[in-house]
Order: sequence, then structure tokens, then C-alpha cells
Amino acid sequence: MATDHIRISDEAKERLEARKREGESFTDVIIRLTDRDADVRRFIGKYDDVDLKAGVENVKDRMDQDFREEREDVRR
Repeated sequence: MATDHIRISDEAKERLEARKREGESFTDVIIRLTDRDADVRRFIGKYDDVDLKAGVENVKDRMDQDFREEREDVRR
């Protein structure tokens, strides 16, 4: 693995240090904090028990009903 040196402010270093887990290097922390795929997987995992199809149908039905009601209001 190639190594580069980067300069960061004292505040940035303190923030990284605060987020370091036991045994992690600064490289590990940066990779963990910048892994968007992991964020998405973690978010989706929270909703494994949600019936997405039913939720979408529910929203569609409500929007259809709102549309029908607005059309009726316009006709009056």
C-alpha cells in the first residue's frame, strides 16, 4: 500500500481521533467515515421489516384520492 502524507488542521485531527475505534488507524477511520455504500446498507437494514410495496401502494392511493377530490372541487 502506498503512503501519502496529508496536512489537516488540529480541529480535523481531533475530530478523527474522537471517531477512532479501538485498534483503528486514521486510514481506517477515514475509509469507514467516507464509505457511502456502508451508509446505504446500514440505512436499508433498518427497514428490512417494512413492506415497501404496500407503502408505495398506500401513497399512490392517497395521491389518487387527493387528485380526485381536487378535480371535484374544481368542477363545483
